[in-house]
Parts: sequence; structure tokens; C-alpha cells
Amino acid sequence: MSPRRRSGVQHRLARAYLLQVIMISLATVLSVVGSAKIIETVLVKQALVMEADHFWSLQREKPDHPRPNTRHLLGLLERPAGGDAIPSALEKLDDGYTRVNLNGSEPLVYVESREDKRLFLIFDEQRVGWLALVFGVLPLIAVLLVIYFTSFLTWRRSRQLVSPLVQLAELLRRTPVKDPKAARPDFSMVEAEADSEVAVLVVALEAYSERLVGFVERERQFTRDASHELRTPLAVIRANMELLSAKHGTSPAMRRIEDTLDDMESLIETLLLLARSEGTSLPDEELIINDMALNLLERIMPLAERKSVDVRLQQRAMLSVHAPETVLNIVLTNLVRNAINYTGSGQVTVEVDTRSVTVCDTGPGISAEDLARLMQPFERGSRVGEAGTGLGLAIVQRLCERYRWQLEFASVKGQGTQVRVVFPMWQRRSATLR
Repeated sequence: MSPRRRSGVQHRLARAYLLQVIMISLATVLSVVGSAKIIETVLVKQALVMEADHFWSLQREKPDHPRPNTRHLLGLLERPAGGDAIPSALEKLDDGYTRVNLNGSEPLVYVESREDKRLFLIFDEQRVGWLALVFGVLPLIAVLLVIYFTSFLTWRRSRQLVSPLVQLAELLRRTPVKDPKAARPDFSMVEAEADSEVAVLVVALEAYSERLVGFVERERQFTRDASHELRTPLAVIRANMELLSAKHGTSPAMRRIEDTLDDMESLIETLLLLARSEGTSLPDEELIINDMALNLLERIMPLAERKSVDVRLQQRAMLSVHAPETVLNIVLTNLVRNAINYTGSGQVTVEVDTRSVTVCDTGPGISAEDLARLMQPFERGSRVGEAGTGLGLAIVQRLCERYRWQLEFASVKGQGTQVRVVFPMWQRRSATLR
């Protein structure tokens, strides 16, 4: 059984009931032992003192009054002449209470001296102990058995009540979430009593799963449809732009439209990728980040030249990563394109080291408040005149979270922004360049 199951609700209940039974048993046993000690140290000893006082009072009135001699109590009187025969084990005892080994038993002996006489009261507890066992310990055992039995019944009933909840948790844990068709759990497997809290929870989860699966499917369908439908008008716009450029030449307005078209095509490609990757994982490849960065800068150089931005590549190490090429290309393209769009006439540097790739720009920088806002979809920086949809950083963050890449931001107002993508150790392989 796995550690997850051993630490479940049922095992915690079992441990709680077992601890309860142990604590009750210990408390009961300690109470009995304490009561026995109290009876011995208080009641029995006090009874012996009172018995001695009573004997001395009767002995003053009638000197030949007999000593106590019952089944449990024997009195011996030592006096200068005519006294009882005192066993050798009692002769040297001091006044007070003690236990003495006498004839194979250890009775409680009380010694008291008055004038020239000594009284020995020998109390045999064997019979009293048997009575205590019959009237004390046996009822205690019966009470403990009742407690154990009721605790077992309570634990068994609680296990029956919690069992459907455990089944429900296990069902939800094993339900796949990547495929909407298989993400709807079969709640008929949960055996819950009618009108119980678990049955109400099952009904609520069924309704919730229906709405959630429907919402996810509608979102994926919309993403696929919107991405496909937008390709056609963008292709028409690009074709007409090429015709206008060939006929009238290239103007700043037309270059701005071309940049916007590039951003829209990149966005559509990303949306299609996200729609496909939600259901199935993309194949991983052994990619060399240095080569990808070099190819990216070559492709994006026309945009950098139109923006008067100097783009550079610094290779501090040869970094190889095991990841989907399309995903990594979209992440790097979005980061470099954003850096160029918001830098102005400055510089953008792509650095590759042993564990990460970093995009640095000399733009206006981003404040901490704006940085948190820019990670949300459709949020853009303060330079709203630049082309873009406000989805770039949000998509980059979503892809990095999906593939466990660490995304780090550092920005100083008026000095620039640095965005770093750190790859986990199990995905990368690097070598220092000489």
C-alpha cells in the first residue's frame, strides 16, 4: 500500500480510535492502582489505628480483655509478664506500619506501644485482595470490554461512512485531465448511502464536472476555430500588402502593417499550438539553443532594422535542451520581438549560458506594478503605440509553466529589462565555449 493510502482518512480514524482506547485503558488502570494505594495507605492504616485505640480503651476498663482475633486481623500483646508469644520477625519492629514476611505471606503490621505494653495488629490482606478482585477488578474488566466493543463498532461505522469519500477522492485523483472526453469521472462507482453528505457531494461534483468539461471543450474548440478562420483574412491582407508594396513602394505605414501581420501570424500559430498541446504532448527533440537563437536573429533582423535596434548574440556556453522545438521557438520569438518593439533605437542582446537563455534590452524598463500586470492576458506596456496584442508575455509564462521552465524578470526604470528562461537540469546539457 502506498504512503498516500496509509495516511488517508480511514487510517487516521483508526489511529484516533486506537489512541482513545489506549488512553481510556491507561486511565482506568491507573485509577484502580491509585485507589488500591489509597485504600492501603489511608483506609486500612486508619482502621488499624482506630482498632488499636478501641482495644486500649477496652483494656483499661478490663485488663484481661481479649486481643482482636478475626479471620483478617490478629492482635498480639507484649507485656512484662503473661504476654503473648511474639514471633521473632516482629520482636525488633519499631512503632508504626510495616510489612513483614510471616509464614509465607507479607501482611501489614501495625505496632503501637503504651506504658510497658506493645500491641501488634497483623492484618491479612489476602482475603481482602480476593474480594477486591471479585468486586473491583472483574467489573473493571467488564467495563473495559464494553468500551472496547463500542469503540470497535464506532470505528467500523465511521469507516463505512468515510469509505465512499475515500473512493471519491481516489476516483478524482486517477481521472485524466488532459483529454476532456476521458476527464468526466464515473461517479456510479462510488457507493454512497442515499441522502448522505457524500451522495450530495457526488451529485454536486457530477454537475460541476459537466460544466467544467463543457467549458474546456468550448474553449479549445473556439481556439481552434478562431485560429483557423483568422488565417484566411491574414493571408488576403498580406497578399494585398505585397501588391501595394510592389506598386507604390514601402512606406512607414505599410511597414507598421507588416509588423502587425507578423505579430498576428505568430499569435495564431501559438494559439494553435496551445490548442493541440492541451490534449497531447508535443514530441521532444534535442535542440541546440545557440543555433536556434542565431536563426531567430536572422529571421527577425528586418524588424530590428526598421526599429533601428542593434541585435546581438552572446554565447557563453553551448547549451543543448531536450524540449519541443515549436514551443521553444515561440517562447524565444515572443521575448525577442517584445524586446525589439519596446526598445526604440537601442540594443537587444540574447545571451546563452550553461543553464539558461536571457533576452536583455535597453528600453524604458518596467516598474514592479506594471510587470505583475503585464503577465495577464491582453495587458500591454505604457508604450501603447507599439504593435502587439498584449498576449505575448502571458503565453510565454503559460508555456514555461507547462514545460517547467523558470521565467525570471529583472527591470530597472529607464535602463532596460532582462528576461531569463532557466531550463531544469534534467532537460539540459551544456559545455563551456573556449
